[in-house]
Amino acid sequence: MKISVLTPSFNSGKYLKRAIKSVLIQNYKDFEHIIVDSASTDDTLSIVKEYTHIKFLSEKDDGQSDAMNKAFRMSSGDVIVYLNADDEFLPEAFNTIELAFKNNENADIVVGNLIFKSGNKSSLRIPSISYKKVLQYWLNLFPNNPVSYFYKRNVQLLIGDFPIDDHYSMDIWFLLKAYQRFKLVKIDKTLGVFHSDGLNKTTTINLGQNLHNAIKKHLKNDNPLMFPYFYFKFITARFK
Repeated sequence: MKISVLTPSFNSGKYLKRAIKSVLIQNYKDFEHIIVDSASTDDTLSIVKEYTHIKFLSEKDDGQSDAMNKAFRMSSGDVIVYLNADDEFLPEAFNTIELAFKNNENADIVVGNLIFKSGNKSSLRIPSISYKKVLQYWLNLFPNNPVSYFYKRNVQLLIGDFPIDDHYSMDIWFLLKAYQRFKLVKIDKTLGVFHSDGLNKTTTINLGQNLHNAIKKHLKNDNPLMFPYFYFKFITARFK
C-alpha cells in the first residue's frame, strides 16, 4: 500500500526538517513525500536539497489550496495524507494506517487521534466520524489537522480539487463532503502532532466564523432542497 505524503509550504524552513524526519522515522518502505512550495525566500530550498527522496516543486501559486491540488496531481499513492510543514507524524503511524485499511477493507478513510501542542502545553484530540457531530463545529469533534486522517486516492478524485479561493476552511470543506459520501473508520491510535506557535493560520483567523460559513455553504450547496430545515437544526443546536 503506497502512501503519498503531500506537504504545501511557504517560508516554512523553521519547521520543515521536523516534518520530513517524521516521515522518514516511519521506516515504511512504500511511500513518497511531495513538497509543493510557493517560491519561498527562506532556507526551504537548501533544506529540501538535503533529502534526495523528496519530490519538490517551487513556484508562485494561488495559495495553499492550489499547492495541495498540485501535490495531489504529482502523487501516485494508494493512500493520501497531507502533512503541513509545521506538523509531524508520530512513530509507527504509517504501519498503523496500513493495518487499519487491511482490517477494514471497505473503509475509504481512517481517522485517528492527534496531539495538539501549543508552547509547553499539549492535549489529546479525539475526533468523531459522525457527520452530524462534525457539523456541530463548536463541539470540536472534527479532525483538527490532516495529520490525523488518511484516505484512499479515489476519495479526492471523486470530491475534486480544493477550492483555490478558500485559504482558511478548505479542510472542513473536504471533510464534510468526505463524511457525507464515504465509509469512515475510527481507530484509537494517535497518529501525529498538530503544532501551534500562535502564528499559524489557524490561530490568526476568526476560526469559528470561518467554520460556520463553510458549513453553511456546504449545507446550502449539497442539500439545496433541505437547506432551510438542516440549517435551522444546525443553528438551534448551536445555541442550546
